[in-house]
Amino acid sequence: MATDLKMFLLTADNMVRCHWDGRSRQVDVLDRVMEGEVLREVAQDAEDPNRLYAATGTEIHVSEDGGESWKWIPSGGLDYRDIWTMQAHPTRSGEVYVGTLPAAVYVSDNGGRSFRELTAFRRIEDYARWTFPPPPHVPHIRCIVLDSRVPDEIVVGVEEGGVVRSRDRGETWEDISGPSSTAAYPEYNDPAGVLPYQMGAHEDGRVYRDVHWVMRDPASLDTLYATTGIGTYRTDDGGASWRKLEYDMGRSYAIPFDIHPGVPERIFLGAAENGPTSWKGHRTVRPGPYNTIRFSSDTSEELGGAKSAILRSDDRGATWRKLDGGLPQGHVHMTSCVAVHPGDPDTVVIGYTDGSVYASHDAGEAWERLELPETRLYGVRLLSAS
Repeated sequence: MATDLKMFLLTADNMVRCHWDGRSRQVDVLDRVMEGEVLREVAQDAEDPNRLYAATGTEIHVSEDGGESWKWIPSGGLDYRDIWTMQAHPTRSGEVYVGTLPAAVYVSDNGGRSFRELTAFRRIEDYARWTFPPPPHVPHIRCIVLDSRVPDEIVVGVEEGGVVRSRDRGETWEDISGPSSTAAYPEYNDPAGVLPYQMGAHEDGRVYRDVHWVMRDPASLDTLYATTGIGTYRTDDGGASWRKLEYDMGRSYAIPFDIHPGVPERIFLGAAENGPTSWKGHRTVRPGPYNTIRFSSDTSEELGGAKSAILRSDDRGATWRKLDGGLPQGHVHMTSCVAVHPGDPDTVVIGYTDGSVYASHDAGEAWERLELPETRLYGVRLLSAS
């Protein structure tokens, strides 16, 4: 049975704090904070569940009372102020990691008050070859994965660069995108955008370089999943080799997914038939995880929008099925969140960039739309209320 939750909506305009009983359609909006800010992430401290960290596109904020009030902190040393992701360490209180554009990883040991760059990250052999489609083709950190089973490991997904790992808290790094390749990256990167962009292609054994989200299997440290711009991949040998998981969705553009530790073989995934230039919705002057830039071509009318869907696998990605039961089919907006209830693996919340949010209490068989008035939604985070 689902229990009460703290629900945070990450939007393009603010962060919305909500209370949800985990069962009904009614969600109580408690307040909106960080007005005018693009929200990237919110996370709980390892020791104090009432200490929360929030990252906007440029700043770090801290709450000591479960999100009722927030304080901006200076975050000295965080030199690149284009934040794409943030994670709190699962076992060490006050240890917070941030990933930016350009692609750099920072760590704080004092709850975000100050940061230091893990400079060895930028000495990875192929770092200079990493890219990103819109000019000036600057790569960024899309996700950071931390695991209490291996507390000194950091796994990072790079858009567009692949998957890299440190086993010594960032002192040294290794590329775990699969076998080395001379064709994985563009022959050139033209920051002026005069020359045409060279999109990559699937290579057997490698994860596609356009990595969006990485998760570790709750039951196997060597098994990782990565969603990318052409589909979802899995490795069972710690990144030595990867294989593409097929679910027959055109381009199979995938971003959010989630796995409950109690049912590690079950995966919920948000994917689309079409890429970002086709997505309906707002466009901004800078790219983000769930929007494209206004200077890119708009193919939404031509292609019919994102044509996004929610999929479920019950065998670690070997087979998939699209979920219906009340969900929009072939949605013109992109899926922007998949969140499994931390205390109930059968309760799942998903959202789209137009602000619509749906919940299921039977692992995705039936869905109902939650009563929420938000728009421009970039994520939903579910945290235990106690």
